[in-house]
Amino acid sequence: MSQFLATLLPAVGICLIIWIFLRSRDPNRKKKVKVDDRTRQERAVWAWAVIKKADRGPVSSLHAARVEMELEVHAPGSPAYPATVTWLVDEESLVFTEEGKELALKVDPMDLKYLYPNGSWARVVK
Repeated sequence: MSQFLATLLPAVGICLIIWIFLRSRDPNRKKKVKVDDRTRQERAVWAWAVIKKADRGPVSSLHAARVEMELEVHAPGSPAYPATVTWLVDEESLVFTEEGKELALKVDPMDLKYLYPNGSWARVVK
């Protein structure tokens, strides 16, 4: 029995090492793709939304206000859906964020909850 184990264990070890080596070099193996905010924003597509509710904070010394909005988003290829966003909006652009107005934006087609403003007048609050 010990002679059998003495032959089997090295053979199993060599097979295991070969399997690990071949597995690590497999070109078809999927690599984990890191998805961050920049990636989402780059693949975002144009959409539009109707502002259902907008709550504005005070204007800061940087001449911007934090605006929390409830939107009805209309993205291409999907039915209208509700979403909530919080953006930091420039003071002179606050008129774009009034209730009932339509708003151009970009939406990540892979995950519709990620909405980005159309232009430099607003930034996403993280």
